[in-house]
Amino acid sequence: MLLRSWGFAVLAVLASASGASAQPMAPLYDECRLDSIYPIGGQRGSTVKLEFKGMEAGLTFPTGIVIDGAPGVTVKEIKPIDGRNMQATLEIAANAPLGRRWIRVQTERAGLTNFAAFVVGSLPERLEVEPNSTTAMAEVTQLPLVMNGRVNPGADLDYYRFTGKKGQKLVAGLAAHALDIHGQYKSYGIADFSLELLDAEGRTLAAAEDTVGYDPLIQHELPHDGDYFVRVQLLNYQGFPEACYRLTIGEVPYVTSVFPPGFRRGTPTEVELFGLNVPPGTKRLMGQVPVAQSGIALDKLAASGLPAWLGEQGANWDPAYNLRHVTLESDVSSGLDVPLVVGDLPEALEVEPNEERPQSSLLAIPSTLNARFQKAGDIDWYRVRLEDKQKIQLEIIAQRFLRSPIDTLLQVYDEKGQMLLENDDESFEPGYEAYHDFKTTDSKLVFTAPAAGEYFIRVTDQTGVNGPRAVYRLTVEQDKPDFRLTHFPDTVPVWGPGSTSCVLTRIDRFSGCNDDIEVSVEGLPPGWTSKSTLSQAPTPERPYNTYQLKVFSTVTAPANAVPGTSFPFRIVGRAKRADGTYVEKASQPLNLFYTSDTGFFRVSPVSRVAVAKAQGPWLESVTKELEIPRAGTGKIFVKVHGAAADVKQMPVIVNMAMAGVACGLTTPRNLPIVDGQVEVPLTLGPELPPGVYGITVAQTWRSDIRTGMPGPCTELIKLTVVPAK
Repeated sequence: MLLRSWGFAVLAVLASASGASAQPMAPLYDECRLDSIYPIGGQRGSTVKLEFKGMEAGLTFPTGIVIDGAPGVTVKEIKPIDGRNMQATLEIAANAPLGRRWIRVQTERAGLTNFAAFVVGSLPERLEVEPNSTTAMAEVTQLPLVMNGRVNPGADLDYYRFTGKKGQKLVAGLAAHALDIHGQYKSYGIADFSLELLDAEGRTLAAAEDTVGYDPLIQHELPHDGDYFVRVQLLNYQGFPEACYRLTIGEVPYVTSVFPPGFRRGTPTEVELFGLNVPPGTKRLMGQVPVAQSGIALDKLAASGLPAWLGEQGANWDPAYNLRHVTLESDVSSGLDVPLVVGDLPEALEVEPNEERPQSSLLAIPSTLNARFQKAGDIDWYRVRLEDKQKIQLEIIAQRFLRSPIDTLLQVYDEKGQMLLENDDESFEPGYEAYHDFKTTDSKLVFTAPAAGEYFIRVTDQTGVNGPRAVYRLTVEQDKPDFRLTHFPDTVPVWGPGSTSCVLTRIDRFSGCNDDIEVSVEGLPPGWTSKSTLSQAPTPERPYNTYQLKVFSTVTAPANAVPGTSFPFRIVGRAKRADGTYVEKASQPLNLFYTSDTGFFRVSPVSRVAVAKAQGPWLESVTKELEIPRAGTGKIFVKVHGAAADVKQMPVIVNMAMAGVACGLTTPRNLPIVDGQVEVPLTLGPELPPGVYGITVAQTWRSDIRTGMPGPCTELIKLTVVPAK
C-alpha cells in the first residue's frame, strides 16, 4: 500500500513509456495556482491595472476573471504575458460597496485558479514607486491615502514621506495578514510586516509589529508641524514577490473589530464597528438575505439610517460558507474589513455585569452567545438548567474564523461552586486540511449533568488581552451524534469536454456519530453527471481505519461543454439515522493557497467546476463495479480517449481517498493499449478491510493529493471488498 508521494515514480514511468513522453498532459493541480495579485485593492470610481503572478504555467492562456462578493467590480481587459504572469484592468463603480472581493483567473490550461483577496476602498490610492529604500529616496505622499506596495527583494525597505500638523491623530495601518498575504516556494509563510513612524531626523516616534494578528497598526499624536516618515519592512529583512500590502496613512478611521461578532443565518442584525478614529456608535446592518426578503418593513429599514447592503447580492454563497466581512461605509474608508461568523441557532448578547457566579445569566438550549472580555481580568459567568443525565456541548469560536487574540478556558461548576469539568484547547485536529493559521486555542467540551439542577459556565482568557477585539461566540446545544464535511478543490478543473475530474471530501464525525454518510455532488447544469459515494461508519467488524475519513466524488462534463465556462456546485452529505430520519449537511469548500507539509487552505465562499481545454488523453471506465476478496486481485477495463495513434502504452494509477495526503492504491505502471482500451490489474493489500469504496483510474495523477488532484480520471468505480475465503 502506498502512503507517500509517487511523484518521482510517475515521472520515471512517463519518461520510459513508448511514445508517451511526447504526449501532452494535464497540469498537476498545484501548477494551476494563483500566487498573488498586485495591487490588492483600489478606490471605488477608479480603474485599476492588476499584475497577476502564478505557479508554473497556471496562468497560460487566460480567458476570464471570476469575481465573487459584492457587485460593482468589472473586468475591462486581460493581457497575457507568459504562463506565470498576466495583467488585467478592473473598473470599480462609483457606488460599489466597500470591502473585499475574491478574484480567480480562468484559463484554458488550469480551468479556474484559487482566489486572491481584492479590497475596494474610498480613500485615494497610489502604487509604490521604487527606489524608496532610504529617507532621501522616500516617496512624497499627500494624506490621507492608501499606499499599495510590496517588499521585494530581501532586505527591501519602503519609506514614505508626508507633512503633518501638531496634534494630528495619525493612523498608519498595514493590511497583509488580514488579506492572507503569504509567500511561495522557499519563502512560503504568512507575510509578517513591521511599521515605524519617524520624525524628520529619522528618529523613531512609534513602532508596531503584530498589532492586529500579524499586521502592524500605529496611532500617534504628532508632536509638531513638519515632515514625517513611515517605514515598512518584513521582519528579519525578508522580501519576496508576493509580499504585497495596503498601507493606510492619515487622520482617518481604521476598523479593527465588530460586535456582535456574528449573527443567525437569515436574520438581519445590527453590528457596531470599533477601531482607531471610528466614531462611537458606528453601526451597520448585516444579514444573509436581500432587503426585499428580509421580513423587515422597508420603511422601517430606511428609517434606521443604516447602510442596507446585506451581503448577498451577486455573491452566490455556498450554503456551508459561515463567514461574512464588514467594513466601514464612508468616504474615508480603506475598505479593510473584519470577519463575522454566521450561525444557525438563536443568538443572544452577553449581559454585564457577570463577573461573579450569582450574576450569571441563563442560557437557552440551544443558542449562541456573543461576548467579549472588556477589561483586564474579566470573568464571564453563565448558567444552564439541565435534567438528570442531560448531555450538552459547549463550544467557543474566537481565534478560529474571528481571529480574536484570546485563549479561552472553559469550565463547568455545580451549584456548590465545585468545578466539574474544564477544557483549554479543543482537541480536534484538521491535519492536512487545516484552514486556520494555527492550532486552535478555542475551547470545547461535552458535559453530562450528574443530577437535575442548575450548572454554571465560567469563561476566562489566559492571555490578558481585553477590549473590543477580545470577542468570542459561545454555543450551547444538546450533544448528539453529528458530522462535518469539507471538500477540496473548491474549483474543480475538467480538462476537456466529455472528461471526468474528481473532488475530495473529508468527513469528521463527532459525539459518537456512527452513520453511513452518502456524499453527493449537486447543482450541476443539465448534461453534467456526477457519481456519489458512501462514507462508511465504523462498526465492530469494520473498526475505524484510514479509508473512512475521506472519499472521492467525480464530475463528468458533457461532450458539448464549452472550454472557458464555469458553474457553481455544492457537495452534500446525508446520514440515515436508526429511526429512519435523515440528517443533511452541506460541505464547506476549501481553497488551496500553497502546498507544504501541513497544508494551507482557506474557507471558500463558493465551489465551481471549470472547463479547460483537453491537455492530453483522458480515460473512461468500462468497469463500473467490481468485487474483490480482501488481499485479493481484480481487473479494471478502461477506454482511452484522445491518445495519438502512435501511443502504444498508457501510464496509469488506481487511486482511492485515504487519510493524510496519499491516494495511490497501486503503483503507477505502463500498460499496453489494445483496441483503444487498457486492462488495469488491481491487487489489494490486507490492510484494506471489507467494505464499499469509490476508486478511480487516472493517467497522470500522482498519489499525493496536494499535487495530483483532481484528474483527469475515470468516473467513480464501486469497489466492494469482501472477506477472504
